[in-house]
Amino acid sequence: SSGINAEYGKLECGHNCEAKLRDLLQQPDYAGLDYEDGCQEATVYCDANEDDCDMGRTYVTGICHGRPEFDCGKFHNHCNACKNFGKCIGDYRERHCPSCGTHYFAGSGCQFSCDRCGSDSEGGAGDCVII
Repeated sequence: SSGINAEYGKLECGHNCEAKLRDLLQQPDYAGLDYEDGCQEATVYCDANEDDCDMGRTYVTGICHGRPEFDCGKFHNHCNACKNFGKCIGDYRERHCPSCGTHYFAGSGCQFSCDRCGSDSEGGAGDCVII
């Protein structure tokens, strides 16, 4: 099989899942709060098909690290501001700091500044940029 399997291929719904490359290329880099909305933006579905299983939607994260796994979207965050093809940074509340280039916990409302250099996600004062 040419799919990516993670966690024995089982989703929370109990069905098997095989992620195809075309599905992974279409999934968003940032899932945000989609996990609260039933993963409506996810492009990977369980074998029962998207029409037959409401819980069978998922994201595949960790591909950059060579450890792909299924995720509800809460920890699916790929930073496109990093060099080359970007970097998986996990938690949707993590942000890229344009001032120092590190990732930091910005909080769900971007209320926190970079713990390394003190700037916000825009490199100064202002609104939070979500990828």
